[in-house]
Amino acid sequence: MRNVRAKDILTIHAFFPYFTRFKRKIAICRPSRGVIEHEVGYAIASVFTLPQYRGKGYGKHMMRLLHWVLANEDYLKTQTFPEDQWGPRPRLEVGDASVAALWSDVGPTFYQGCGMGEGVERGDGWLVRDPFSVIWNVHEVDLSGIREEEEATWLDEESAKAIWEKDVVHIEAEVVQATQSKGGTQTHFSFLPNEGVAEFQWFRLHYHFKRYIPNPPQCCGLQIGDGAFATWTCDFRRESSKSMILTRLRANEEDIERLIAQVLRYARDHSLGMVELWNLAPDLVDACRKFGGSVVERDEHFPAIKWYGNESVEWLYNERFCWC
Repeated sequence: MRNVRAKDILTIHAFFPYFTRFKRKIAICRPSRGVIEHEVGYAIASVFTLPQYRGKGYGKHMMRLLHWVLANEDYLKTQTFPEDQWGPRPRLEVGDASVAALWSDVGPTFYQGCGMGEGVERGDGWLVRDPFSVIWNVHEVDLSGIREEEEATWLDEESAKAIWEKDVVHIEAEVVQATQSKGGTQTHFSFLPNEGVAEFQWFRLHYHFKRYIPNPPQCCGLQIGDGAFATWTCDFRRESSKSMILTRLRANEEDIERLIAQVLRYARDHSLGMVELWNLAPDLVDACRKFGGSVVERDEHFPAIKWYGNESVEWLYNERFCWC
């Protein structure tokens, strides 16, 4: 898009293309330091161009410029802004991000082409990471022999928030462990479910519950024993395949079957035809297949990140809780 310069897109973006950004805390461990550090990550949502302005490249160019506004200054010093093509570099008082994430509904490659310089061939925009789900068709699952767990604790909104707070401690420890286990060659990071991040998933759709069903679910999660838990939100807006989306799951190989069995019971009891879980750990997939779960590559909500650093990085806990 050579006919629109940086200063123009910043002036017109409220009328042509626009987006929403959520500033979030990430836990990161670099091999050279070996400890958890908290840095800034942004979640980008609602990228939109008014219909009358589509097809002109405004949205794509806005997303290219966005890197130059969000990224930390240390990283930007290693990059060259294409001033000859884009005009002067935009300078706003943000510039603190280590990463920006989005979930593409326009295919897996569009945002990859929204890089920091001119030309799609650069491919240094947002890169898709692990767009996989486990799907259960609840109507096809045989739950006749499954009883309610004696150790089950059903979670309301407040108890779910307490679970997410405790989960942060485990996530941070596991980010460090993953960094150390890879021979000290790769940085690892994760978004964190507390401070309203996972809670957003419940409230976003809970607002719609009463419009679609008379007796909406009151629980947004389940804990078994001391450590295993799942939290979820429910989508009743579709005419078919009303669904439960698991937003965060923690379980080991001993607990996963018991946990998923109770989740499926709850979904069935609330007339939810499908349960979906993003990016289940590989060592737990076989246990979930016992109840007819199948691993699929999604054709929407492609999780993608742009890392504002020059090291190799792995995104851990790429689950629904951090989607927006």
